[in-house]
Amino acid sequence: MPRREELPPALRAGAFDVRQGASAGMTPDRLRSSDLQRPFHGVRSVGLDLESVSSRCVAYAARMPAGAAFSHVTAAALWGYPLPAWVAHDDIHVCTPIGTRARRGKGVAGHELRISGRVAEVRGLRLTSAALTWCQLAETLDIPDLLAAAEFAITGNPYERQLPIAKLEHLEAVTADLVGTHGHRHRRAALALTREGALSRPESLLRFVLVASGLPEPRINENCNDDRGLFIALADLSWPQYRVAVEYEGDHHRGLTRFRSDIHRFEKLADHGWAAIRVSADDLFDRTDETVARVASRLVARGWRGTASGTIPPIRR
Repeated sequence: MPRREELPPALRAGAFDVRQGASAGMTPDRLRSSDLQRPFHGVRSVGLDLESVSSRCVAYAARMPAGAAFSHVTAAALWGYPLPAWVAHDDIHVCTPIGTRARRGKGVAGHELRISGRVAEVRGLRLTSAALTWCQLAETLDIPDLLAAAEFAITGNPYERQLPIAKLEHLEAVTADLVGTHGHRHRRAALALTREGALSRPESLLRFVLVASGLPEPRINENCNDDRGLFIALADLSWPQYRVAVEYEGDHHRGLTRFRSDIHRFEKLADHGWAAIRVSADDLFDRTDETVARVASRLVARGWRGTASGTIPPIRR
């Protein structure tokens, strides 16, 4: 069996358009070789993980026309927005300026949008800006997850060296510019509830559920102090006037070091008169009403005179 011809040096990594390959001297037979991936019509790639959104974008970028950009849930994934598991990434979303033909083809969802001045480059890929991408998410996400995405955008996560990718005024400005478009009501409702400080999607969803149920608005990732004002612990959500704190415990709390640290932290809170409530994913998503009732009862026991509304909005994993 004849030895397979080496790829031209410039085409050995990433992806390339078949016309680019032909210009580099590749024969039609070589372009049809089984060692080359065919992620999209007219594109060949080498060694890409085509299950990955970012890798498929690298592949499609080889034939993406000038002025186009990745958009919607595709851009959101590339920006790092915390998207729920039910969001589909089967197609790559690509937008082109109004008046140009929307891209079409297997694995591609095309859009015509006004994107002038609202495009950024992230890791070599052209995307709609973080603010415009957030606005596009309103076409897919419900209000709780749209809120979580907004809080991610304006807060980032210092523990994971994730800087904010937009300011609240950026989200508000693009929202104002998109009045009357699909998702506008969801955008307005989510922005009214958006607060800086949440460090994860579950934290945002938990606060949304508690406040929407009529509980007082908590502080977000602020210090819990003792009677002398000295630091005891940092809490995801807290009501200092009632000395009640809530901590969402994701799976990363299962590690031995974190597990022992959590025990020490919660005991210290108890020593100084704080009621600390630990919430798991099942408590948040499957036992939402029970969780709201538990937090409300602790607040009432500490002096809150309100009542939960009983109308608990649904949230999805």
